[in-house]
Amino acid sequence: MKRTLSYCLATAVLLCCFIPSLVTLGQDQRVPSGPGINQAAQPHPNITRAIHALEAARGDLQNAAHDYCGHRVEALEATNAALNQLGAAIACQERRGSSAENSTREGSSSGSGVYGGERHPFIRAAINALQSARRDLQNAAHEYCGHRAEALEATNSALNQLHQALRCDRD
Repeated sequence: MKRTLSYCLATAVLLCCFIPSLVTLGQDQRVPSGPGINQAAQPHPNITRAIHALEAARGDLQNAAHDYCGHRVEALEATNAALNQLGAAIACQERRGSSAENSTREGSSSGSGVYGGERHPFIRAAINALQSARRDLQNAAHEYCGHRAEALEATNSALNQLHQALRCDRD
């Protein structure tokens, strides 16, 4: 009984200390992008756009109709690996204290779109999103402790898997 009471008290104290942090974490912290937004003001504009493109690809892959001979799952795993690398890339760069990318190397990216009448709209949309992420990763100004290259490799792997998925469906 005494031990349970001390655990409850310790939990209450910890919650009181961390509630402000949890509230901040729960807030929408997406970086605005689009026309009229100064991309140079964003700490990592190319990486941020690549993350958004990879998240779109992940959603498209999760919504795809079937497995495509296992290639959809492999592409989804590679996409998740790329997202993990980009999270590590931003953390690494922020630890180093250099948070701004060189805005002169930025390229614009288009989002993924689903084509009406397309036989594999989610796979095609995922390919478009992954290609957009690849362009942004190639244009990123920093190496991000090697994580940018790892994310680029995972993105290329996901693209390769999706091209194989389309070939598999034709066979």
